[in-house]
Amino acid sequence: MTTHRRTFLKKLGMTAAAGVVLPSLVMCNTKTGEKELDAKKGMKKAVLPENDALKTYSKEAVQLVRDATCIDMLGGYGDWVHQRNGMSLTELWESVPNSFTEKDYEFVKSCGINVFGWGDMRPSYEEMLLFMAAQNGIIASNPKYFERIDTKEKLKNINISEKIGMLITNQDSKHFKTLDDVNLFYGLGQRVSQLTYNDKNRIGCGAFEDVDSGITAYGKQVVERMNQVGMGVDVSHCGDNTTLGGIEASSKPVLITHGACRTIAKGVARAKTDEAIKAMAKTGGVIGMPILRFMISEKEPVSFDDFLNHIDHVAQLVGVEYVGIGSDQSLYTEDYIPLEQRKARLENAPAKYQTHTNKDYLLTIDKLNHPHRTYDIAEGLLKKGYKDEHIKMVLGDNFKRVLTQIFRH
Repeated sequence: MTTHRRTFLKKLGMTAAAGVVLPSLVMCNTKTGEKELDAKKGMKKAVLPENDALKTYSKEAVQLVRDATCIDMLGGYGDWVHQRNGMSLTELWESVPNSFTEKDYEFVKSCGINVFGWGDMRPSYEEMLLFMAAQNGIIASNPKYFERIDTKEKLKNINISEKIGMLITNQDSKHFKTLDDVNLFYGLGQRVSQLTYNDKNRIGCGAFEDVDSGITAYGKQVVERMNQVGMGVDVSHCGDNTTLGGIEASSKPVLITHGACRTIAKGVARAKTDEAIKAMAKTGGVIGMPILRFMISEKEPVSFDDFLNHIDHVAQLVGVEYVGIGSDQSLYTEDYIPLEQRKARLENAPAKYQTHTNKDYLLTIDKLNHPHRTYDIAEGLLKKGYKDEHIKMVLGDNFKRVLTQIFRH
């Protein structure tokens, strides 16, 4: 039976969005009253100074991030590292109305991301209803700070509003028990749904299935209904045959919100073939690059340049218009989990993830494993000679274009 990463991490007391910091592993910050990870037990480098982080970047990179509509198609603003009132900030924000403060807002905005593709892996109808309720609750109780991205107009104006854009998504479509459930969850605010996770469902097969029988008849009907209502079709975790079948079944652009290139990451099941990337691009879709070591390369060492090479590959294969960012991490990445927990997680990960790591047992890539990584991506693309307009496309304008084409309203 396929074990997905989030279930595995929760068994260790963590989440895939970011690590849950246990009380015995945190220390109090007497200036703020909040708790933060002990750097000696977590990352070698302490949490970046929130007020000074941008001073290390060039004016050009900072301006590009400000000018673009920066979108992380699978990323979260959630914070499991810091604690307030005896719980992580994420838990606080989801359970206590109006607990998201001006300081919280200023920090998230300083990271440069305008829209977060806020999607967990909720495999059941009931779990997805609870997830929708929690996210809609945060937005409703903090209208000054958040905007649910569910229309073309809200997406168009998110930079002007200066709010934090939340695009509610899911990494499975098992909650579509009937075709009318697509309409139901659309009405609740969901705007992107991944057809499968790593395993098989009624729609098709995930990337970890030994035999991929492709998209089913019901799966084609689900895709058609998603097209009709204006919900994005995501094939990130789908197997090769289901990926191509999902693309073929769609009359609207298809998304790979987080998936690398198998031409570079050879043999990695969660990376996409050139055939799939070309087929996606023909629909007008976009692929988002993750920051996970085991998705960017099949072996160590893995560098920031390796990440940029995946962007280069898509740009050369089909055009820079079809590549963006899908980190598969929150602002505080899983590398903020204490060392011993990182080690246990990686050493016991299911084999099909093909995980590997460096001597520090990090999951994500150096230069990208911190909250302000969007600026590093802009800086890296500048150094590689990308034009300003193309950098802004990669940072988010490509996903902005395709979501505008997908959204009905």
